[in-house]
Amino acid sequence: MNARAAYRSAGLITGGRLIDPASGFDGIADIFLDDSGRVERIEKHQSGRRADAGPHAVVDASGMIVAPGFVDLHAHLREPGR
Repeated sequence: MNARAAYRSAGLITGGRLIDPASGFDGIADIFLDDSGRVERIEKHQSGRRADAGPHAVVDASGMIVAPGFVDLHAHLREPGR
């Protein structure tokens, strides 16, 4: 299973550094996803605790950064014909 498919079927993304500028959160967290892949809840990660994701896959994001989607808004403007 490739990484993209793993995240789509995940019920839990655990142990990653969550950076969310909208809420000001920056720390290690467990992210629980509902059946549609949307964030259901976020809990602070506690080492040694094994969170239950039920029948869904668990993605270990230790050492990785988990963040909301980024959009690249830059553009390359050129004169016509170049």
